[in-house]
Amino acid sequence: MEKRVRFQSTWLPWLLIAPQMAIILVFFFWPASQALVQSMQMQDAFGTSTEWVGLENFKRLFDDPGYIESFKTTAMFSVLVAGSGIVLSLLLAVFADRIAKGAMFY
Repeated sequence: MEKRVRFQSTWLPWLLIAPQMAIILVFFFWPASQALVQSMQMQDAFGTSTEWVGLENFKRLFDDPGYIESFKTTAMFSVLVAGSGIVLSLLLAVFADRIAKGAMFY
């Protein structure tokens, strides 16, 4: 026997998810859209003048060999940290499962 909630009103479910949707819009989509627009602009050091440059910022970024090297280093570091964390967690889970064999190490 399965119990399901059935709303009598069609607007009540929308009213209940409205606060969460507002939070998502204000704290995720609005800053993300601002960051996207600002990444296509050039500002002076004090932010008093702004010039639209489009994708030129990204072209200069990916043409820079120093950025490409730092990107490779960051990617390798991220893969190694995530991989070692997963391997260590898996080992601890195996030791916890076989508590008699690995109790001293765990």
